[in-house]
Amino acid sequence: MLSENISEQNGFIRMICGIALVSFGTARISRKPDCLIGKLMVIGGAMKVAEGYYQYCPVTAMVVNDEDYGYEDDMMN
Repeated sequence: MLSENISEQNGFIRMICGIALVSFGTARISRKPDCLIGKLMVIGGAMKVAEGYYQYCPVTAMVVNDEDYGYEDDMMN
């Protein structure tokens, strides 16, 4: 299973923001069914809810892994 890489407080905030995004996106889609922004809000919000629930952020994991292995230094040379 995935190891947690964000704090419990950070996860809670991500869940709240994700639920808000899903709600606003759903409201936009209900008024205009072809609204691309509404669909993107729902997808992004669902992703944030999942990150908050599992307390795992893939972007944070990539940044930490890049720093651990020194990839940033290799790209500069």
